[in-house]
Amino acid sequence: MAFLQLTNIQKSFGPVQVVHNFDMGIDKGEFVSFLGPSGCGKTTILRMIAGFETPSGGSIFIDGKDQGALKPNQRNIGMVFQAYALFPNMNVHDNVAFGLNVAFGLKVAGASRTEIEARVKQMLGLIKLEHLADRFPYQLSGGQQQRVALARALAVKPQVLLLDEPLSALDAKIRISLREEIRQIQQQLGITTVFVTHDQEEALSISDRIVVMNSGRADQIGTPFEIYNTPATRFVASFVGTLNIIEGKVADPASGAVTIGGQRISLKEPIAGAKGGDSISLALRPEAGSIAEGARGDTALPGEVVSRSFLGSVIRTKLRVGKDIISFDMFNDPGMTPPVAGESVTLRFAAKDLLVIRE
Repeated sequence: MAFLQLTNIQKSFGPVQVVHNFDMGIDKGEFVSFLGPSGCGKTTILRMIAGFETPSGGSIFIDGKDQGALKPNQRNIGMVFQAYALFPNMNVHDNVAFGLNVAFGLKVAGASRTEIEARVKQMLGLIKLEHLADRFPYQLSGGQQQRVALARALAVKPQVLLLDEPLSALDAKIRISLREEIRQIQQQLGITTVFVTHDQEEALSISDRIVVMNSGRADQIGTPFEIYNTPATRFVASFVGTLNIIEGKVADPASGAVTIGGQRISLKEPIAGAKGGDSISLALRPEAGSIAEGARGDTALPGEVVSRSFLGSVIRTKLRVGKDIISFDMFNDPGMTPPVAGESVTLRFAAKDLLVIRE
């Protein structure tokens, strides 16, 4: 059994089932992100792990212990909320110390004030805010407040750390730096962590594994590399990263031949479960294609430029190929002349970069 084991988890609110037969094992020290749009069930699963919601069915075990009969304050879990949830009448020091005076706190266990002070000092050092110990929440930035919330959650040495969209209220630059700090602290402590987010970049950048949720179900569970490069369903393909969905027809399933816009292309692998003439959906990442002079690739599709967008390091161009609009990225080179709308170009890419998308 995994360190955190969720088996056949279900949750209904009245007649509406919001989580369907969810199964997953999370190893000790693993960082797992639940990724998906609003209403997909990711936060509900997090709240069931914490004990704030009771599963309609299934079981949750932490380190071999059934959590079903335990109230939230009886579970050795630390939780960080999106809204920080700091006490406005307490300074930084006392907000962190508060976590040590609750049910799992050192004081209740008979620890001395010296031990509590040592733990608070350790936590403030971990988040690099020792110098702000006397400040109140209103005197801190959003990023600093979230660091304090993290320190408070970690102070009691929880078995599992739960993070419920903790970065969504912060600006982009702070989000990037803080997510890196969270990952660094998590690895330093070796704590099992479940992170809920709707931000694909966050999930891809800091997770050991990602659970892509869709309508209460896990469409795919895998490493960031697997989720990005080999999406298991159309939903995963469209939700994670920018992906072109290209419609084609199966020409020869045995050899992996398909036709796109009247052109025959070989995927070089058999197409399982298909027969000649079947419609097929293929996916292509924008970075896989190029119209640069001398660009290599065993596949060439002629098309017409529809638009282009400057994104800093790349210029994303949309190309009409048959009935499809395909986006591709060109690296921003000051000496280049980007194509303009209406210009005819040829998009080249390797057929191996085309992914067959299942529904």
